[in-house]
Amino acid sequence: MARYMILDLAGAVARVRMDFENAPVTCRTIWDLLPHEASGGHAVQSGTNCAFHFDPSVLIPEENTSWHLLKGDVVFIHYDPRERYANPRGVSEVVWAYDRFNVTRSPGKIHEVVGNWFGRLDGDWNDFARMSARLAREGKKPIRVTTAED
Repeated sequence: MARYMILDLAGAVARVRMDFENAPVTCRTIWDLLPHEASGGHAVQSGTNCAFHFDPSVLIPEENTSWHLLKGDVVFIHYDPRERYANPRGVSEVVWAYDRFNVTRSPGKIHEVVGNWFGRLDGDWNDFARMSARLAREGKKPIRVTTAED
């Protein structure tokens, strides 16, 4: 049975096929936190990717890590408090690559950080990619994250 994280970004919907085999702790932890509502924002310094944040106390050990994202990849990244420039709080985020120019960079440091690769955007997510690209010029938009199985 496949499990999916459904991303509804201001009405543009995509599904993420979660890889429980290669990232079981990451998938299980995120699955248990859903449903979730947040703001989706553009990760400008990292290329063509966007993210939403969870409670910063969500810590997931490194597994199935990568710093180079391919179009459609989805990763979890955690930053400790004060690790990122001008951000006294910690950050736990899910990042998706909506186009092909991506690396995971720490804001302020401009160096690569690793993320737990746990899924891929699946099916037709063209409208979702277009909405994701708009975040760079229009700012954050609401995102609702739910689950589905088939």
